[in-house]
Amino acid sequence: MKPQNRGHSRARRRFLQSGAIAAGGLVIAACGSNEAANKVHAEPKTEEPKKDEPARDENKLIYGALLCGGRQVNTVTNEERFVFTQLSIDQTLKNRDEKNPVIAQKLITDIGFLPHGVIKNPTAPHKVLVFEKKGRGGAEIDLKENKVINRIEPGDGRAFYGHGAYSTDHKVIYATQYDEETYEGTMVLRDASDFKVIGDFPTHGEWPHDCQFIDDGKTVAITNGGGNIKGGAAPNVSYVNVADGELIEKIEFDNAAINAGHLIISDKGDLAVGHAMREGLDTREALGGLSIRPNEGKFKTMVTPAEVTGAMKGETLSLCMLHDKKIVAATNPYGRPNGLVTFWNYETQKYVHKLEIEQPRGVALTLDKKYWIVTFGKENPGVILLSTETNQAEDPPVAFAASSQGSHVYVHDYYAA
Repeated sequence: MKPQNRGHSRARRRFLQSGAIAAGGLVIAACGSNEAANKVHAEPKTEEPKKDEPARDENKLIYGALLCGGRQVNTVTNEERFVFTQLSIDQTLKNRDEKNPVIAQKLITDIGFLPHGVIKNPTAPHKVLVFEKKGRGGAEIDLKENKVINRIEPGDGRAFYGHGAYSTDHKVIYATQYDEETYEGTMVLRDASDFKVIGDFPTHGEWPHDCQFIDDGKTVAITNGGGNIKGGAAPNVSYVNVADGELIEKIEFDNAAINAGHLIISDKGDLAVGHAMREGLDTREALGGLSIRPNEGKFKTMVTPAEVTGAMKGETLSLCMLHDKKIVAATNPYGRPNGLVTFWNYETQKYVHKLEIEQPRGVALTLDKKYWIVTFGKENPGVILLSTETNQAEDPPVAFAASSQGSHVYVHDYYAA
């Protein structure tokens, strides 16, 4: 039987799908303090990493499964849809074919909103939560069934801001939310079994975004983006007592043009905060950047080298720490000239290295910690692995296409084929 509605099917196939995307056009320039630029113009081959690897267990992931939300646009109808991607890096590399790479991935195409943060269920590895940034979208996803199994609502007059976490006893789910009229932030608590709201406490700022629980879950660090630059509340990072919602510490910025975007805290308490532009400023031209506070050190915004920090335009979007080397990686999708990934020592607060990659967004580590995973690209989304030894791509680059790339990328130790 011939397929029906061939015109409609043909248009649907014109969505930006991984099977139709070539990873060509990748241009990477590696720049260290005294290194010459190294550009890769040719289409990268999909190669397995050359380093020694532990013996493979077919049921165990070495590199991990990539999880992220994304937006796709039909090139014929301009229809947009939001998707959730799970991609097995291990299987993709194992199934490599230089002429036609086979990408081991699955999509959920009926998410209905752009998933921002991904929260792993600590008691059920096949389940995750996703929340929308500045929106009402929230959902629980079953990775094995590859579908949304529950929808989560923020409540009347409130919106999610993209991030959250499970409590240490796994019984409570926390999510950053804000009042849609006042922008005042709250951390909302839900019962992990049925998602019913059971309480909240203030984030001590406006437009709360990212959060990380520390001190065995007793304290939560929250970035409050702040209000409009023409009169809104100042941005800050607040450390809050989870038991009573009381403010422990508030870190404010000395530059009114930046807000507090994403944060990451090492196991020893070192803090890194990515900047975005304040509300009311140009989202691509305004200065982003990075601030770091070593454990028991001073909070400091990175200003040198000026040619690097001055190129970190727009939002510093994703952060990732490699604890063994005291390195934090940061992405700037609109960094100069076409996108920038920078590496910093978070103990010494010193610049280490940069890479110029087209619109890099998510950055994470493989499970074995041998590679940084970076999602990148504009029309043609892709994934590239960078060595954590050199903070550079292999030769040839380990890169492949993907269905989409959202704000962040997460690496999971679970993938159901």
